[in-house]
Amino acid sequence: MKLKRIAALLLALVLVMTCTGAFAAKKNQKKSADEMDIPAILEATGEKGTVNVYHWWTAGGEKDAIESVVDAFKNYYGKVKAKSNAIPGGAGGAMVMKVKVLQQAGKSPETFQAHPGQEIEPYLNSGMLLNLNKVWEYGSLSERALPGLETLCTASDGNKYIVPIGIHKTNVIFYNIHVFEKYGVAIPDHENITWDEFWAICEEFAQKMPDGEYPLDLGDRKGWPACQVFENIMMGTDPQLYEDFINGKYDLEQVTQVLATYARLMEYVAPDHSSRDWYEATGQVVAGTYAMQIMGAWAQPLMTSMNQVYGEDYGVFTFPGTDGWFGMCIDGFVVSNDSADVEAGLKWAYNVSTSEVQTSFSTLKESVSPYSDTPDETYCPLTLKFKNEITDENTKVFPSFTHGTALPWAASTSLQTQIQEFATSSDHNPDFFAKKIVDIMKESSVKGDWNLVD
Repeated sequence: MKLKRIAALLLALVLVMTCTGAFAAKKNQKKSADEMDIPAILEATGEKGTVNVYHWWTAGGEKDAIESVVDAFKNYYGKVKAKSNAIPGGAGGAMVMKVKVLQQAGKSPETFQAHPGQEIEPYLNSGMLLNLNKVWEYGSLSERALPGLETLCTASDGNKYIVPIGIHKTNVIFYNIHVFEKYGVAIPDHENITWDEFWAICEEFAQKMPDGEYPLDLGDRKGWPACQVFENIMMGTDPQLYEDFINGKYDLEQVTQVLATYARLMEYVAPDHSSRDWYEATGQVVAGTYAMQIMGAWAQPLMTSMNQVYGEDYGVFTFPGTDGWFGMCIDGFVVSNDSADVEAGLKWAYNVSTSEVQTSFSTLKESVSPYSDTPDETYCPLTLKFKNEITDENTKVFPSFTHGTALPWAASTSLQTQIQEFATSSDHNPDFFAKKIVDIMKESSVKGDWNLVD
């Protein structure tokens, strides 16, 4: 009797799941941009709808920035409900997994944050992204975009699936001016410090700081900050080495050399670095526990939220060896073609590119606008400096593989795990971990076509 009841219950459960899946599939049938009148959709400001927005901005400053976008969207599309959903993690890794789960449950988000390049390929392979070529055309994004940006936002099939909202520089070291003054460590009169200058600063702090205080911190509880340090060291070692690596050409000896430099750097890092997220490490830099932090320029708004003033309380160095290079991290939004309200997703994607949103978002996020018509008055002094860098014809750009652009998602996330393991290991063995990194690249069959150096 019990077996019959269990069998009946299992049959009922299967029927419920089947019906639910069929209902979700019927409700969320995929839509093609070719079949949609996109200009009419974007201009329909009085229609009702719902847009679920998934992003990973949770720290001080950046949270305010995304909320400003939500508010601007509500002002323009007043009858569309905009729901902000934060997925902590950063660097895109957690988002890919979350979106996959939502899609399988028949609940694909109308729009979600992503980085252009290799990171969106898993979404393309699953056929869930809406082609946004007409959004780019309607918003004149090709004409407005900063030089080179359109190429980075063009997918492997030649189409555009992402609308960029902001740009940050990745090869940055933040430092506490007051800590330098406290311990009598001289601050170089130039931001583009050399490796010798960097090591001298680290060593002087190590000699002068008491127990419990350290020259550097990573804040790599999530893994990706440790990987970002790896890519910066690689670029700072030799740009050609970086280009070869993201093109799938790697040499065990050269990877070992990069890790040997990394191992030396770890001598100056707080030993419990992996117990903190990046924003917690930034807070400790402000508190004076650590003198410096290797972090992307998204630490700026967090500094601002803690009443820190650039040039008075903190400064920045360009990561050693990367003078003249801008590490590119582009944030944007993509649109699911099988969500409950594809049209609302389209409206969101277009809206993030508008001048109004770019002005408010770039001000709060302290990011460089992807669009040339955003006025310089929008920027704080440090962001304006970065904007002038990226638009200088003498500056070269390198795409981040930690942040999804330059390497396949599987390779990038595996590298993050492996490099964090290296950073947290007791001996930081370059030979041992170099072999693991090379194995990851081999298993991922990386084949890029990047030309950075020439």
